[in-house]
Amino acid sequence: MSDSRAATAQGIQDLAAWAAATPASAIPREVLARGVRVIADDLAAIIGAREEPEVAAFHERVLGRSRLAEATVFRGERRRTDRLSAAVANAVAADWLELDEGYRLTPCHAGLYVLPALLAEAEAANLAFSETLRSLVLGYEIVTRVARAWTPRALNMQSHGRYCAVGAAAGAALARGADARTLAAALGTAVTLIGPSPRNHLAEGILARNVWPAAGAWSGSMAVEWAECGIAGAPGAFHDVYSTVLGGDAHPERLNEGLAARRLDRWAIEDGYTKIYACCQHLHSAVEATVAMRERLLARASFDDIAVVRVETHALALPLDNTRPHTTLGAKFSMPHAIAAAIVTGTGGAQAFAVGTLVEPEIGKLRERVSVAPWTADLAPPNDRPARVIVELRGGGTVEAECLSALGGPDRPLPLETVFGKITALAAPVYPRMRAVFEDLAGLPAARMNTGWADIVSEICD
Repeated sequence: MSDSRAATAQGIQDLAAWAAATPASAIPREVLARGVRVIADDLAAIIGAREEPEVAAFHERVLGRSRLAEATVFRGERRRTDRLSAAVANAVAADWLELDEGYRLTPCHAGLYVLPALLAEAEAANLAFSETLRSLVLGYEIVTRVARAWTPRALNMQSHGRYCAVGAAAGAALARGADARTLAAALGTAVTLIGPSPRNHLAEGILARNVWPAAGAWSGSMAVEWAECGIAGAPGAFHDVYSTVLGGDAHPERLNEGLAARRLDRWAIEDGYTKIYACCQHLHSAVEATVAMRERLLARASFDDIAVVRVETHALALPLDNTRPHTTLGAKFSMPHAIAAAIVTGTGGAQAFAVGTLVEPEIGKLRERVSVAPWTADLAPPNDRPARVIVELRGGGTVEAECLSALGGPDRPLPLETVFGKITALAAPVYPRMRAVFEDLAGLPAARMNTGWADIVSEICD
């Protein structure tokens, strides 16, 4: 065993031991409160995708089969199926609108990876809400530490396939009250079940990308089942997969850094971001700049007066330059579409990426005029994903705006009211009580912490 592999194995064992031994009472209230926000945010994103034709078709297939009624598929009413099928169904919907939350320090949608499996387990067991939050916070910590512990040598694999099975295993195992040995065994299996998730599928709008979290939810959940039966993975498997197979540079010290103190100075979930723009987060600064300049632009020119739109932006956004997306997913990973739609519609919300925008004439013409170029200097986080948008007019002159760091990140957090507004927009048509339930839970009232998650789901659905 190489020194790096040995250090990785020890880091995973330490991380599993720490997570298994950390009670909810050891997690600061502000961190648990952030967990409430993540659940509300991602659940709203799941519910909001219910009418997408492909999501609806899959959900009806799942719900049309006779299964043990353990967990809810969140598409209206309280329609339940077995926990594994519910986790998969909800995971298919979770990233469809590109409105799920994410982790800011490295590409990793930790809530998306952890929650579908965790919430299905929590509902099946009617797990106390305090324990549901604990499982989320600790599962989030595990998967983001794994994500930070390897530096990919090429940006050719999306994080959904890379980490989702690991996050699902962490969330499901913690929800089941796994001990350190079982948790480590499940994680060691889950990492061997990750998917290749080619990153070019995003820009090409290939809808199979939207089910990578569902595949991870299934694999991670089953890794826990197998671990409980004695079918165990190895902690060294993380090095075998991410270093030996995928060729990443390992930083094993990041797996257990700070754990000996038993109380972290900063929890990973505090570095998450909340989306108000329904597209890849790499595009958010450009969208925000465009929306900010739109009134000034239209005061001087019509759409036809726009000659060129130049976007200077960071390296992660440069490949996202498809001018003719053919699916809504492709539009959500297209800088030309995001900018053109923001100019025409005045928003970066879900309506800017609805199916009708793919064939809207004004948006189509403007997409062809958008070019993408590198930002001229490297900026330190949180300003490492900047954008400058420069509109050149046919009659001469320019209109421009820039955004160094988009709204929603830990440096520019959204008010809780905005998150609740997102719940209203996405979930209220089918779950009108959801906002009130989460407004109550957001304060972490002692009487509510012992309420079972299944009982809370019942409140949301009634």
